[in-house]
Amino acid sequence: MFWSAKPTIDADDEEWQIACWQWLLDNLGGIEALRSFETVTPTHADFPKSGLTGHAHVEHVLNQVAARMRIDPSQFALAAQEDGIDPVLGPLAVVKNAPASPLGTYSADGNAHIITYQPEAARDLEQLIATLVHEICHPILLSIPEPPPGEETEEYATDLATVFFGFGLFGGNSSFRFQQFRDDASGTQGWSTSRAGYLSQNEWGFALAVRSILTGDTSAPVERNASTGLLENFRKNLKYLTRKPEILSAIR
Repeated sequence: MFWSAKPTIDADDEEWQIACWQWLLDNLGGIEALRSFETVTPTHADFPKSGLTGHAHVEHVLNQVAARMRIDPSQFALAAQEDGIDPVLGPLAVVKNAPASPLGTYSADGNAHIITYQPEAARDLEQLIATLVHEICHPILLSIPEPPPGEETEEYATDLATVFFGFGLFGGNSSFRFQQFRDDASGTQGWSTSRAGYLSQNEWGFALAVRSILTGDTSAPVERNASTGLLENFRKNLKYLTRKPEILSAIR
């Protein structure tokens, strides 16, 4: 007996994603516009080193991201957030449940679009790019008169929009991380996990597979640059959608 290909998300999430992809295509220029945005990779080939640090570095990255999205960066005001609370007070004192600052925020002040970023997190270039793309997508989607499908789905639709513009690898790789850590201040070491964004890694994998099929692009950029977990999700969903072309036929 042959096992049928299955997606890594449930039926309700699949239905929402398909509807949201249609909403994005209807309002952002359709399939032709989607295909005009190349898949961007977390490599120095796509983001050459600038030699800059601090706020100047973040501004430089914002300009690079905006250029690939064909957005004027001058409409955005960029500001660093205040330092968050350090949960480690000393070798024997660690604050539990200390509030964490968001990686980025978006707000509007008249015609100005304000993006804030977490200085500590900005040292991680891949995560910084994922954050900036997400925040840049907010005013784009807010300019659409009709809200995205579903209730209270703005942030999820914003994550999906980053895939539309070719930046899905950044959000997908940042969505779940499993890494070793060592904290000399508290004398602890081991393994830690972290999450970023609103879509789960499974949902990012499905979204990347949808984009691959709609654009007709090779899966090579994902194969070479996706994290292990994201790549596994992408492959499963690509196989599923390839075997069931009727799922995407309505939005081609």
